[in-house]
Amino acid sequence: MKIVKLNRRFRQFKEHGHVVALRFEGWSKKATEVEKVCREKLNGGGWLRDQDWYTYYGERNSRYDRDAARPYWITFRNEADLTLVLLSVG
Repeated sequence: MKIVKLNRRFRQFKEHGHVVALRFEGWSKKATEVEKVCREKLNGGGWLRDQDWYTYYGERNSRYDRDAARPYWITFRNEADLTLVLLSVG
């Protein structure tokens, strides 16, 4: 899991106003735990971009990464929401 500050290179920042994200190396148990806390604390299902948080699978880095897992992203509009989720996951 990696915390990423989004900027103009990311579509979620440009089009939907999300400023920070968690990046996972594919789907994992930790991603499931974080997503569960997001549903409980921030409401919503994570599938609508205009909400406070959003989940999606990113693109692979190159065509040579076919065997590697696609990165899994959870983006947030507010850094405070990310802090709340990380403290709740423990």
